[in-house]
Amino acid sequence: GRGMFSSLKEKIEKLTPWDDDKIKEKVHKVLDKEIKPFKDTFAFHVADHISQASKIGILVMTVDIFTLIGKMMGFQHVIMDHITGVFSKFAYSGWIAYRVKLLKRYFLEKSMGTTDLGKVNLVDNLLDGTILVLWLMRMLDFLEVETGYAVKSLFSVGATGTLVFGLASKDIASQTMAGLSLHLSEKIFEGDQVKFSDGTSGTITRMGWFETMIQNSDDVVVGVPNSQLTGQRVYNLSRTPQSQVKQTLRIRYEDASKIPLLLETIKEEIRTDCDKLIPGRLRAHWSNFEDDHLQVVVDAHFSIKPTGGEYHDNRQKVLQAIYRAVKKTGVSFEKSTSNVKVVGK
Repeated sequence: GRGMFSSLKEKIEKLTPWDDDKIKEKVHKVLDKEIKPFKDTFAFHVADHISQASKIGILVMTVDIFTLIGKMMGFQHVIMDHITGVFSKFAYSGWIAYRVKLLKRYFLEKSMGTTDLGKVNLVDNLLDGTILVLWLMRMLDFLEVETGYAVKSLFSVGATGTLVFGLASKDIASQTMAGLSLHLSEKIFEGDQVKFSDGTSGTITRMGWFETMIQNSDDVVVGVPNSQLTGQRVYNLSRTPQSQVKQTLRIRYEDASKIPLLLETIKEEIRTDCDKLIPGRLRAHWSNFEDDHLQVVVDAHFSIKPTGGEYHDNRQKVLQAIYRAVKKTGVSFEKSTSNVKVVGK
């Protein structure tokens, strides 16, 4: 598209004797203007809404046709006189409520300037709940007026019905309260990378009233009930401004005399290569005598979050710095390096 407009602009410049620079500037401005995708235009959204409403209309007509067929076949019941009206009311009002929900989300994201609402996500969910409750109340009221069945009659089913309803609503209530507690605690927000004490870890993709969606490192999204998350210790790595890289080295006894030089070289290499090193937070020490090796511990802290590409790149720099120091000093490892421990702070 842009190549065609560039070619057109060049041809116009060659064939047209421009006498007015202002006209030329306006034409060039139109030709250079980037073409907006149709999906982002107002016309598309209008057409999309008309299309959705038309589909619902066709569905309502289909229900009406099947209702008439049922009556013609002899199915006579009081509900047959109301099924079309009730269905159309539910379908259209449910669609409108859904569009209001999306419009509300759009204005919230517009006001925040981002799709990551953070704390405002609680307001978003509360408004979603309010829209749902208002819609349900309106539908129940409509059913009472349209069919003559009062709402209270739905619950007048005796002791057994009360018990069943109570047991069914218990889990819903507990999940809802757990979701509200999780939102109000402000421990986690959508987009945060977290780790819970039961081992569950990943990025929060969505926080709902009943469950929280967590994307693992393998990109698999898992839904965890909110009742299982509340009360757990949570490590929010996204809010942790610092990280630690700790490495334990196994040095041969034959190289014991080289260890002091090795420690100084390691510190020098890390300071040179890692610009996010926190001053005074780099330690390299000969820590212990083991049966078959001498133990050296390198412990470095950085002003980098313990998550994401920057953290892993920096961790690699630390390992490379240690390797260069070992090569420079002629020290040899006993068997192999073990146990890289990473702790975020």
